[in-house]
Amino acid sequence: MWIERTISNDLLQLAKTRPIILLTGCRQAGKSSLLQRCFTEASYITLDRVVRAREAEERPEQFLASIKRPVILDEVQYAPSLFRELKILVDQERDVVGQWILTGSQRFHLMKDVSESLAGRIGILHLETCSVTELRHCEATAPHLGDILWRGGFPELWAHPRIAPTQFFEDYVNTYLERDLRVLINVVNLREYQRFVAACAFRVGQLVNFSELAKEIGVTAVTVKAWLSALEASGLIVLLQPFFKNLGKRLVKSPKLYFSDQGLLCYFLNVKSGSELKGHIREDQIFENFVFTELVKSRQLKPGRDLFFYRDQNGVEIDFLVDHQNKIELIEAKNTERIDDRKLNFAKVTRLFSEPVECQVACRIKEKGLISFKDYSIYNPLFI
Repeated sequence: MWIERTISNDLLQLAKTRPIILLTGCRQAGKSSLLQRCFTEASYITLDRVVRAREAEERPEQFLASIKRPVILDEVQYAPSLFRELKILVDQERDVVGQWILTGSQRFHLMKDVSESLAGRIGILHLETCSVTELRHCEATAPHLGDILWRGGFPELWAHPRIAPTQFFEDYVNTYLERDLRVLINVVNLREYQRFVAACAFRVGQLVNFSELAKEIGVTAVTVKAWLSALEASGLIVLLQPFFKNLGKRLVKSPKLYFSDQGLLCYFLNVKSGSELKGHIREDQIFENFVFTELVKSRQLKPGRDLFFYRDQNGVEIDFLVDHQNKIELIEAKNTERIDDRKLNFAKVTRLFSEPVECQVACRIKEKGLISFKDYSIYNPLFI
């Protein structure tokens, strides 16, 4: 079963204008399958294989010369020497587009090499795991959309429903720890690092406190920062930044922590079904994480560019703030059907902005679409 990805058209358009395309995203997000489906004429080489990666890294000129183009080069972060050689080839054939199609699972680590070697020559897109919008448009998955709250959006779990999510994520985490993590940082105790990721899951939706995390795990704050950077580079978490733009108030500076996929979050919180999610001590935060992922996936908002949160030093907080198209959207995530207006901070924040402001509550109502009231609108992210 194939799940159509909304990013497909963007990929095809980039191939018409750029010599090189780079598709980033965490492992198993569906990068390789998507590229092979979009570019059926392209040959395919994966550098996940140690021998091929070594060949590409040690002899990049000969490696690239032997390839039939167009080509999909999978997991190029394992051979960073290719970037320099690709720059030379592209500059020799600047008018030839869509020949080099790359993927990488280590987002920021990869960006450093790209920015140094291929600036102005490459089109970059990031693939998330499946969104509600993508699953809704697939007839086989649409009836089970509610499961995304605990099952997550990894395509493999939806394309093959018989796969047990717990086993999938156990294998996924082991692969990440054994392969990607060793490339990013030198972790001696993998079990300790797993405890760290679980501690992050328990703090989802909260401000990051490096000292507190370090104390709980028994490592230094410097180590915690390095480990968080590794999770972020792998695309497993997002550190959402606070909004600062010309508000004239004392605002918090710490980011909030979210997981990029619900299933991975629930795995670390030991949630294995919808019944286990209901009443879980972190159920509200899991729903908030879901709202965050849908803002990124379905609305294609970019954390740190047009998606933030608001919180001042008096504790007044708005879960999500969207600064987009000369308009401000304030969004609260409430894991309930009935909204208590006394728990909404919209009135305390809207007066701070000169731009038009829209207020919304993402909640668990059963109605579809956006329902507007006097001061705000409500919607269920599963249905909109």
